[in-house]
Amino acid sequence: MPATPWARCQGSTGFVQVVATYTVMDDLAVAPTTNISSIALLNKLGVKDIDALEERTDSIGRKECLEILKVSLRSKTVLTDVFLPTNKRARTEEEDKN
Repeated sequence: MPATPWARCQGSTGFVQVVATYTVMDDLAVAPTTNISSIALLNKLGVKDIDALEERTDSIGRKECLEILKVSLRSKTVLTDVFLPTNKRARTEEEDKN
């Protein structure tokens, strides 16, 4: 049987062999992150005030994975629904209307 590209990598344990950064969108679409793609995404989302952005790091364990899976079956805004508290989500939606 011919060796696959992954079999040729000595000691490899996954598909990504170097440090890589990805963006996961609210609908769970995953794309490599670059400076240009980040700027394009902000433009696409209509972000005008960069100071309004909030960086967030969340730990994802078994409980969160199961919640993401459950919510993904009924929502297109999975990450918002799982990680953004309901009261903050309501405030954001109200600000969007104004």
